[in-house]
Amino acid sequence: MESPEPAAVERLDPRAEDLVESLRAFGYDLATALADLVDNSITAGARNVRIAYNSDPGKAWIAVVDDGRGMSEQELREAMRFARNPRQERTEGDLGRFGLGLKTASLSQARKLSVLSRNGEGRLVARTWDVDHVAEHGQWLVLTEADEGALKIVDLLGFSGQGTVVLWRNLDRLGEGETLQRRITEAGRELSLLFHRFMEDGRITLHMGRRQLTPLDPYLRRHPATQDRGFEELEYEGYRVRVNPVVLPHPSRLSSQEARKASGPGGMLARQGFYVYRGDRLVVAGSWLGLGGMHNSAHTRLARVAVEIPPGADLAWEVDVRKSTVRPPVALEKRIIELAESVRARSEKVFTHRGTPVARPRDLREVQPVWQQVRRLGQSEYAINREHPLIAEMLDKPGGEAVEGVLRLIEATLPVQLIAQEAAVGFSGGSSHDRTPEVEEVLSTFRTMLTGLPRDPLKRRALAEALAGAEPFCRHPGLIRDVIESDSREEM
Repeated sequence: MESPEPAAVERLDPRAEDLVESLRAFGYDLATALADLVDNSITAGARNVRIAYNSDPGKAWIAVVDDGRGMSEQELREAMRFARNPRQERTEGDLGRFGLGLKTASLSQARKLSVLSRNGEGRLVARTWDVDHVAEHGQWLVLTEADEGALKIVDLLGFSGQGTVVLWRNLDRLGEGETLQRRITEAGRELSLLFHRFMEDGRITLHMGRRQLTPLDPYLRRHPATQDRGFEELEYEGYRVRVNPVVLPHPSRLSSQEARKASGPGGMLARQGFYVYRGDRLVVAGSWLGLGGMHNSAHTRLARVAVEIPPGADLAWEVDVRKSTVRPPVALEKRIIELAESVRARSEKVFTHRGTPVARPRDLREVQPVWQQVRRLGQSEYAINREHPLIAEMLDKPGGEAVEGVLRLIEATLPVQLIAQEAAVGFSGGSSHDRTPEVEEVLSTFRTMLTGLPRDPLKRRALAEALAGAEPFCRHPGLIRDVIESDSREEM
């Protein structure tokens, strides 16, 4: 049998100067880039990881220093090589995946990456990827000796024992001075969340500059009002995944410090949803993952679902290069959505069952009041109505947790006795037809809200009339009616 003729081929190597720039565009931010380096430190057995930096204009740099096992020259050479097989079996404590993190994470923030390492033998070895050097020569040439600038920084860091230093210079995407300091502070808070399990049980100590980071528990498990719904194990392709739905306490039951911890970077509204862990490292910190049409809302912002996947399940869960997005296997979606919907419903109940509203006269039930009288533990109290259109809109927007904090302050300081005294002596407001500055402010607010209504005449009119029944607009029916009629004529 004749052998088939070889196919006609030609070799097309990628241009090094173009590809290296493309590898800088994987979408890392500073926090996810630093997290990739901390992953490597943990895999290397480090107990202490320090992120040091200099923000001086023209001299800025960032270094990640650990006390792990360090590397031999051959190990460092392989570590600086781009890519490895993502299907390769991972050990339990290995937080890497594609063999790209060290390089792509670093070069996404800096044009010059130097790694200096020392293992138990005590010899310092170094390699440097310099984007400008690669572009100049058009080849994948890595520098094999530490330059004088790198050695000075290593000396400044006091790095003399076993471990590794990852050094970023030419920070073309991070800025300098106050800009860099602000970004590092923000990244530090994110790292406190991403590695909270490692810090909570003492596996690592993480420093940002001179400050030791403290773990941010996104579930407030020590709070007595936190609802932990327990664990459920799901199995797929031989891997076991643990799912743990949790409902946070109502914001009114949180101290300011607890509220900050629960909010984390991005705020409570943005941080609801799934919290996906890969080997105890948080890779998704609040997202509904596009499942089941679920989206963020003010009343579901207390719902959080911890999902724990082993590193070996990366391909099944579509973990990306940055280890910041995932997608569950189709076979598990149905049950995961059911668990999520259940915890979302419980979050809504926390808001809707805080107190029992006192029945109101039949002819006033169409009005949406700002204040509601509720009966709680046998006592009458007054609470701000979160279903009021204006208030609900503010709570649904980014920063809604800050608005919630202000509402709680107002409720806690409501001068009920003073109001009762004023009522007893016959306090009287002005006529609903008086065009006082206060009334003009109400009318102006109503007009502003009309601008956000749909253009369809019938829908717009119906929504405007519904809004007119809410306080404080319902106190000025004649004037509000004039605004609605004027708006209807303008839209015709």
